[in-house]
Amino acid sequence: MAEYVFKIKKGEIEIEISSDDAKFIEDELAKWREDILKRSREA
Repeated sequence: MAEYVFKIKKGEIEIEISSDDAKFIEDELAKWREDILKRSREA
């Protein structure tokens, strides 16, 4: 069983997500990607 761990840090904010559910991780990364792209278009 694989375990996926992602850490993202921006200044004082740090997010860590850990799961062995590949679909959950894929969905979360897609949400983060869309949010980042949306914010970069607004800037």
